[in-house]
Amino acid sequence: MKKVWLDAGHGGKDSGAAANGMKEKDLVLKMVKYAKSYLENHYKGVQVKLTRSTDVFYELSDRADMANRWGADLFVSIHVNAGGGTGFETYRYPGTKGDTLKLQECLHSAVLTAMKAYGQIADRGLKEKNLAVVRETHMPAVLTENLFIDRKEDAERLKDSGFAKAVGEAHARGIAKYLGLSGGSSKPAASKPKKEAPKKESEKKSSKKYTLPTGIYKYKSPMMKGTAVRQIQEACAALYFYPEKGAKNNGIDGYYGPKTADAVKRFQMVHGLSADGIYGPKTRAKLDSLLNK
Repeated sequence: MKKVWLDAGHGGKDSGAAANGMKEKDLVLKMVKYAKSYLENHYKGVQVKLTRSTDVFYELSDRADMANRWGADLFVSIHVNAGGGTGFETYRYPGTKGDTLKLQECLHSAVLTAMKAYGQIADRGLKEKNLAVVRETHMPAVLTENLFIDRKEDAERLKDSGFAKAVGEAHARGIAKYLGLSGGSSKPAASKPKKEAPKKESEKKSSKKYTLPTGIYKYKSPMMKGTAVRQIQEACAALYFYPEKGAKNNGIDGYYGPKTADAVKRFQMVHGLSADGIYGPKTRAKLDSLLNK
C-alpha cells in the first residue's frame, strides 16, 4: 500500500496570498481534496492523508513531521503564487535527483497539461529552492505553485471551480504515474452482495448501446440543444464525466452549455485528446471505442 501525503498550504490565521477576492488557503484546500478523492476513487493500493481538511493552521515543520511519522512514500504541497508573474512552476529541494526529480517531472507534466486545456499557460519550469516542507521531509517531496492569484488572467481561471477540480485531479494523476498505481479503487469491497468491482473510466464497458451523433458540437454555437446533445451527455456520464454531478439527472438536459463543454474537456484531457471542450470526430471515436465494444 502506497502512502501519499497531500499538504494544502497555509490555513487558519495564515491566508497565504490574497487578491481578486480570493485567498490562497481556500483555493489550495479545494485542490487537495479533489486530488485525494481522485486518487482514492480511481486507483487501488493507495492511502491518502491531508495535512488539513479544514481551515486550520500548522507550522511548516509540523507539516513535515506529520508526514515523516506516518511514513509517507511521497509529499506534495500545493500552493498558489503571487508577485506579479504568471504561470505554473514546481519546486524540489536543491541538489535532489532520482525519485524526487521523477516525482517533480510527473507532477509538472500532468498539471501543466490539465491547465493548458483552459488556454495558454506559461511554463515557469521545474525549479529548486530551499523550502522547509521539501527540506524537512524524509521522502520525495515537491511543492507546486499553481498560477498567480494577483494576475487578472490567472485569477479568472482560479475562480473557475472546474479549473480547480482539473488541477487537483491532475496532481492525482501525476502522483499515480510516479507510483505506478493501477486502476481501481483503494477502498475495500463491500461485504454484502458481491458485485463486480468498479472499473476506471477508460475501462468501463456497458451492455447498453450508445448512439453517438456525428458532426461538431460546442458551447455558444447556435442550436446546440436537443436529442443529439443529450446523447453526448449520456455517453460522457456513462464514463463518469458528468455535466453536473448531483444535479437533476446529473446535468443531462440536452443543452450544450458550459458544464457539458467542461465534461467533454475533462474526458478529452484524460484520454489524450485535444482538450478544447468541442465534441467532434476524434472525441466521438474515443467515446464509441469505450462504450460500444
